[in-house]
Amino acid sequence: MSWDPQASLKAIETAAESFNQEEAERLSKDLVSGLEHGETIEAATARKILGALRRKGWFVLLEKVAEALCFTEQDDAQVRRQYAQALIDQGKIPAAIYVIESLITRTADDPAENAEARGLLGRIYKQLYVNAVNAGGSPNLALSHLNLQRAVDAYLSVYRSDPATHLWHGINAAALAARAARDGVALNNGPDPAAIARDILATLAAQEAKAPLYAWDLATGAEAHLALGDATNALLWIARYVQDKKDVDAFEIASTLRQLTEVWGLTLDKPPGAILLPLLQSQLLDRRGGSIVFDRDKLAELRQKTAEAAPALEKAIDAAPPPKNYEKVLGKEGVVTLSWYKLGLDRAKVVAKVLNPAGDGFGTGFLIRGGDLVPALGDEILLLTNAHVTSSDPAVRTKYGSLDPDDATIIFEAFEAAAGQEFKVKKLLWTSPPDELDASLLRIDPPAPSLQAYSLAKNLPLVDNIQKVYVIGHPGGRTLSISLNDNLLLDYDDRLVHYRAPTEGGSSGSPVFNQSWQLIGLHHAGGTSMQRLNGKEGTYAANEGIWIQRIIKALGEAEVVEQHHA
Repeated sequence: MSWDPQASLKAIETAAESFNQEEAERLSKDLVSGLEHGETIEAATARKILGALRRKGWFVLLEKVAEALCFTEQDDAQVRRQYAQALIDQGKIPAAIYVIESLITRTADDPAENAEARGLLGRIYKQLYVNAVNAGGSPNLALSHLNLQRAVDAYLSVYRSDPATHLWHGINAAALAARAARDGVALNNGPDPAAIARDILATLAAQEAKAPLYAWDLATGAEAHLALGDATNALLWIARYVQDKKDVDAFEIASTLRQLTEVWGLTLDKPPGAILLPLLQSQLLDRRGGSIVFDRDKLAELRQKTAEAAPALEKAIDAAPPPKNYEKVLGKEGVVTLSWYKLGLDRAKVVAKVLNPAGDGFGTGFLIRGGDLVPALGDEILLLTNAHVTSSDPAVRTKYGSLDPDDATIIFEAFEAAAGQEFKVKKLLWTSPPDELDASLLRIDPPAPSLQAYSLAKNLPLVDNIQKVYVIGHPGGRTLSISLNDNLLLDYDDRLVHYRAPTEGGSSGSPVFNQSWQLIGLHHAGGTSMQRLNGKEGTYAANEGIWIQRIIKALGEAEVVEQHHA
């Protein structure tokens, strides 16, 4: 490539904003190659590139680029710190300790960077402790307790050197002291968590009187309220925190979630975790994506807790007097976000796994109200999947390996009303071959439980490099998952929809939703060399779904007039 670091920075930032990790990998590889061949980058540009990768949690790429920079003239303290961060978040602890200890020595004359490096050393020892203790079993207690002491000492020494500046070091010392008390671990000269929390909140109040608080300060304030047992104000500070879309991205929210669960011990089954965690989880999905993998035994509990969280959030906001500059925005965004999260869980419950005669996961399907496809089908609940998953046409079965409908078994992992049941195909009502609409509409036996019909999108979103899609299915025949990472809407025509979303064999027949959880398509294919749509030349890596309105049109033209229980 022609060497233009500023252009590379802009391209990486664009890839991050659109969750295009594949493009970020290509750009990072080009950067590393250029650095290895003697090209240079200004320190400010290098830091911004690393920051863009870190914000999305792309730690493998962050490590590669930072490592290349460390062996050039662009090596500086912030680059080394980002390198250490990448190592920590990948669990490469020995290498991270080596980098950080050398960084502490190198930054002896730079108080700000030295404090950051010492804080990262505390992070390592904190992680070693929680990993050993939270994993259960029989950890080396002496070593675990030593790591906890080291973590508290590292954080506390930085905090006490300048309590008005190093607030996040202070709240980490308080959180770990609280954890030590819960675990029955005696600390040498351990701090009083409540005293630190009160001092931090007083400092934040004084700072906010002069200027808006930074994002990390809001997360720190939330933890300080937790240390004081004030769940309502902890919720309010977290809600303020997630409002910041500029400075709070996937890395920040993932770090906060990890702190609340691993150190503070919050869980979904009781407050304040039942309210705080779904709010953060939904925001993490929005900013980075990932994959929700559903445990059938926990799904009903999770759905209940997220349903309870929205009104609880609203009630907390009404009960507490929020600062004047965010009182209106706070409630709406928090409640809408939690409702969105719950809606995704509701969509997941009607997604089915299609099994072959051996009992292996073969594909995916989903329940849909017949009348939403063909009015004459009324309220009957049917199953829609791909023709290459199940078909009555011998030619299709021979060419694509589809299951005969009589050989298919259907189960639901997340639908409580159908828990433990196995369903068979009673009748194939309509099918379109794989090279056309790749769809089969099935009546199942016993009849599917009733469900609240979900909305079918009448139009597709604007292709603007922002819109995302959500695919719910059984990748690889495994447990139910939502594909959310790298899930950009790419293009569409009057039949096909192209998008990026991580899928595997077994995802065929999955529903595809827009950002409002309206059904837009039936997933059926994917590849690294998919032909571009609308006459555009070339290929790209994409997944492909069938536009649901095209399926509805075909059903109407086929005059499918089966009546309920016909």
